[in-house]
Amino acid sequence: MSMKERLIGLYKLNKVDRELHELMSLRGDIPLRIEDLESEKREHDNRAAELRKELEDIISAEEGVQTENDTLLEKIEKNDERLRSGALKSNKEYDALAKEIEDAKEKIHLNEKASKEDNSARKGEIENELSLIAGQLDEVNAELETNNHELEELTRQTGEEEKELVAERNEILKNIDPEDFAHYERISKVKYGEAVAIVRKGSCLGCYSSIPPQKAIEIRMAEKFYACESCGRILIAEELITA
Repeated sequence: MSMKERLIGLYKLNKVDRELHELMSLRGDIPLRIEDLESEKREHDNRAAELRKELEDIISAEEGVQTENDTLLEKIEKNDERLRSGALKSNKEYDALAKEIEDAKEKIHLNEKASKEDNSARKGEIENELSLIAGQLDEVNAELETNNHELEELTRQTGEEEKELVAERNEILKNIDPEDFAHYERISKVKYGEAVAIVRKGSCLGCYSSIPPQKAIEIRMAEKFYACESCGRILIAEELITA
């Protein structure tokens, strides 16, 4: 493939990419808004999951404390029966059993106090925050639905044209050297889809800077790639695309 054919291929690709970019621009900032909203939704979902996990841990801990308290109550009842039965043989045994009962009651008291002072307050905070997040998620989901609907409508309106342009682009790419395409892509990313510029009457139409006469002649000869010294775009002489 000649250098002229390679340049014309990149020019055609750039032309299609520019038209695709114009179609995309009709969508405005809707895609970005959707991306931001989806990110916000993930953050709320993750925070809600963390809070629900913490709440589950608190409830699990409370159940463990309740089980411990139930066990202690059973033990208190049994020891109390032994005290009242008169089966104890010495004051030392009586005092030890009474102390055991007192310790168990104190442990139950401390467990209940901790549950009320620590867990109850934290559970309330978690439930309040979960309620707040639920409201925020409702707002985000409603806005997401609105933006997705707008994007779907715009896509529907331009879908057929976009499909045709993508098909045309794929056909053009079949005849473009991979190294040429990689070079084109690097410039395109920096220049927002405008990687190729026409040279008309000694000027680059990408940035409107002047091209030296000798260089303009060489660009028309199309024996190698030339880049604009001002904007860096690949240059192609207007005569090559109108011939």
